Amino acid sequence: MKRLFVFILSITAFTACSLEEKNQEEISGDGVINSISKAYNVLSQAYLSLPVSGEEFTILSNDLQPSYLINMKPDTKLLYSWQAQEIRNNSGHVWTSYYKALVHINALLATEQYIANKTEEWDYIKGNAMVLKAYIYFDLLQLYSKRYDPSALGIIAKDNLVVENNKRLTQQESITVIKSLLDQGIDLMKKHTQQYNYLMTNAAAKNLEAQVFLFTKEFELAEKTARALTEEFPELPNTETSYGSMWNTDFSQNKTNVFWIRTNQKNPNNYLSYDFTKGDYLYINHLVAFTKGDIRANKSQYAYEMLALNNEGKMENRSLLGKYKTEYKDFSQRNIVLSRNTESYFILIESLIEQGKLSEATQYLNTFLTAVNCPLIEQGQSRSSLYLIMQSEKQKEFIGEKINLFDLKRWNVESIRYLPDSNNRLSTVANTDYRWTWPIPDSELRYNPNAVQNERWETIK
Repeated sequence: MKRLFVFILSITAFTACSLEEKNQEEISGDGVINSISKAYNVLSQAYLSLPVSGEEFTILSNDLQPSYLINMKPDTKLLYSWQAQEIRNNSGHVWTSYYKALVHINALLATEQYIANKTEEWDYIKGNAMVLKAYIYFDLLQLYSKRYDPSALGIIAKDNLVVENNKRLTQQESITVIKSLLDQGIDLMKKHTQQYNYLMTNAAAKNLEAQVFLFTKEFELAEKTARALTEEFPELPNTETSYGSMWNTDFSQNKTNVFWIRTNQKNPNNYLSYDFTKGDYLYINHLVAFTKGDIRANKSQYAYEMLALNNEGKMENRSLLGKYKTEYKDFSQRNIVLSRNTESYFILIESLIEQGKLSEATQYLNTFLTAVNCPLIEQGQSRSSLYLIMQSEKQKEFIGEKINLFDLKRWNVESIRYLPDSNNRLSTVANTDYRWTWPIPDSELRYNPNAVQNERWETIK
């Protein structure tokens, strides 16, 4: 495993051209994948291709609202406003990144016959590749397909190393593929006792499985899977120090409450910063308020004095996104947390509410609230009331972590856009708006005659 650790730290970003050349070497010639070391290197390239920056997802969520500085960055302003062409541009970048990762995974899986010694370590690599493929397909499904509808168009599956003009699967077919990859991958990975969180761990894979069950409204299975994870990893951060340490996790720290992290070459919040003095383009939504004593209050956010519109040149305190930063001038590199046990708790809570098990859902929610030192919820809440509390607490817990956009879509709620430096609405993105489902990029439509564009995007150029 140390070989991959060194490789991840030293590898640089690839251009599209170099990726194509590399993938040819992976399947033929001297560079063919025929050893554990080469297999690890190819797997790491797949991980490095993933789009994990909050910029692609958080700006469209309800986590943040704009300061006057957003006027200095037109692309961000357009994306925040859900401008269709900017979403299309964003979609193209994300799509390309995911499918670059799939090329490496498919190359790895296709060359299994050349691996000289198929040991338990190879099974772990193969299983991890399959789990990562399931993760990619599930993200693509959530972004490029409608809310759960088995008959709706789903993903374009790609398994081979030749050009594939595949049709889009239905959502049901897509879910079948994702579940199959997870089942096989988890089974192969569980044989390998020593796992590190710079790859998807078994716990991260099981957490993904619980997410899939939640998406497909299989709430009993979501409950069962998430409950098993909370029993295996019950410890939640319960001090400001332990909470803050999650955002400083490195590859030598395999913490039980952090299932998966990814290396990053810059601070994950860097996209928000205007310069060293003026402030951020966006700050924390005014509706996300941490109570006094909450262990997250000084870690998930930090106060920064900024100029504001219509304030006669006076300075105003803004709550800027923390976790990876505790002060404005902190631009140090941080590894991005992609899976942690707190999400397992929230999947369990949501699945219990959906099944009407309100008393037990309240108990688990109070377990979480106790850990973060927040007031507890009284038993006897109505289903709708408890659901709203759960939604609010989950957004607060995962602010800036990519999750909110997928949650908003699954919960079938609207997204509110605000005027700069104001709590007044700029616009409302209704839950019925076609832009919740991203467009299939032109690059795919141009070369794949069987690809079908999503509704309403055909005329957006």
